[in-house]
Amino acid sequence: MAYTMADVSGMSGISLNELGQYVKSGWLTPAFVGKDPNDVYVEQPELLKLQQILFCKELGVEQEEIGSMLQEDPHDIIHMMQQQRIQLLEKTLYLHGLIQTLDKTISHLQGEQELEVRDLYQGFVKKGHHSMLPESPTNESVATQGRHRAEAESAMSYEGEIKTKEDYLDSQEKIDRINRDLQQAIEDGLRPESPEVQQIIGRHLEWIKDYYTPTAEIYRDLGNLYVEHQNFRQMYDGYHPKLAEFLRDGMMIKAEQDLA
Repeated sequence: MAYTMADVSGMSGISLNELGQYVKSGWLTPAFVGKDPNDVYVEQPELLKLQQILFCKELGVEQEEIGSMLQEDPHDIIHMMQQQRIQLLEKTLYLHGLIQTLDKTISHLQGEQELEVRDLYQGFVKKGHHSMLPESPTNESVATQGRHRAEAESAMSYEGEIKTKEDYLDSQEKIDRINRDLQQAIEDGLRPESPEVQQIIGRHLEWIKDYYTPTAEIYRDLGNLYVEHQNFRQMYDGYHPKLAEFLRDGMMIKAEQDLA
């Protein structure tokens, strides 16, 4: 089925002028052109290309890079879309932290709750200080040493810094114990929905709440991020090759039961 530029504009919200520029630049290829040069028709593959263009622009891809990305074969396109999904999850988690800071500030200004000065800046990430995601470990020993540090730094990105070295070490110890208990649960043949595993997942949720309070959707998205992001996968694989999925599945259940 072919669609006119007016059809595409109505579906996507992109102006006819901008769509015309995409055609001129070669980003979109018409299926055919009517008697009027402006009477351009495109088919479904180009609609998918347009979606990719919009995702690339949303994620800040440089304009000169977009054209080459659209020429990738289908397998590479799927991989690119998976990476875009991860980036959007990261953005969602970051924005959630900022929304919580706004909510607390509004509540404080309305006289509903006290707000400590340091809480004014929770959710803001300092460039070059804490990255949103852990860096790739360079060898096995570094991966082992950085397992729980990676999660702690990820959480700190959303709600400010841990105050003291003692707090940081205590947080490392907690998340390491949680991961080791989940590892043991897998080895014991327990399932994510079992009461024993859900008790451990509850400890994980409480650990997360030390940094920010997730909604059910955010907690589910975080579980997906653990599975889909390579660096998180490497960290969890250091405990057990099935841990990332096991934790994700347990988090889905916990989100539905305790956060929905």
